[in-house]
Formats: sequence, structure tokens, C-alpha cells
Amino acid sequence: MRKTFVIILTLIGFVTFGQENKLDRIDYKVNLIESDSTLTETEFDWTELTGITTDGGGILKVWRNKKQMCKIVEEIGLSYGRIRTTIYLENGLPIKIIETEENFGQKNGELNYSELNEVFKGIIYVFDWENDESRIERDGKRNLSEGNCSTFDYEPILERAKKATAE
Repeated sequence: MRKTFVIILTLIGFVTFGQENKLDRIDYKVNLIESDSTLTETEFDWTELTGITTDGGGILKVWRNKKQMCKIVEEIGLSYGRIRTTIYLENGLPIKIIETEENFGQKNGELNYSELNEVFKGIIYVFDWENDESRIERDGKRNLSEGNCSTFDYEPILERAKKATAE
């Protein structure tokens, strides 16, 4: 019995260590993207791309090298705050997705538009996009936005960015 227990703990340790290595590799790749001064940034009006009007408008930013998209940021302004989704890509596929919800502060029972507070942050490390294999880390609680059930729910953002940057 003790041998079996030790083997199980060892296997759990290898799985955890293996996943941590994957997270480190993904973060390393994201840092390379963030520090790449050769990337070209293009900004698009989200309302024009989607035909949807929101209280605070929206933008879609895409960072590209000569061959492909490397980073996408979609930011949507709403009456209560802002939702931002950042997607990092490698070879055209997402490797890390960061989603945040920020809400305006309150002052005397009214919204304080000069104060934005992050109430939720979700980080998705994507190990295998095609098979929806990922690890999700959450901090805080969504107040007024809905979460996605799968990494595939981010596909429309990718499609918008591809369409917007098509030459």
C-alpha cells in the first residue's frame, strides 16, 4: 500500500511539474511577443467591425510581424465599465488569453467614471488549441459579464482580427 501511495504522489508531482514547465514556456513566449519592437500595431473600430454599438465603444488592436498575427486586444466599453480580452498567438494559434472586467467606482450612489476597478481577471494557458486543452486561473468575480465555457468561445475575436487585417 505504501509503495502505491508513493508512486501516485510521484506521478502527481511529474504531472504538476510538467504543467508548470508548460506555463513557464508559454509565459516566455508571451514575453518575447511583448518585447518585440518589430511588431506592427494596427487599431480598428470594434463597432464598425461588428455592427454592434456599446455605450463606451470598442477597439480591436492587432500586432503582427511580416507573416502572422502575434497579439490581439479587444476592448469593449460598457455603461458599467470595460471588458478587455488579450490573446497571444504562436503560429496563428492562441497560447495565452487574458480576460479582465473593470467596473466604474461608485460615488454618492452614482457611477464614478473617473475610477475603474479590476473586479475579475482570468488567464487561460492554452496547451492545445485544437483539442481545447488548457489551464484556467481566475482572480476576483465577474459582476456584469459572462464567462466563456471553452477556448473555442474566443474564436470570433480571432476571426474579427483575421478579417480586419486581411489585405
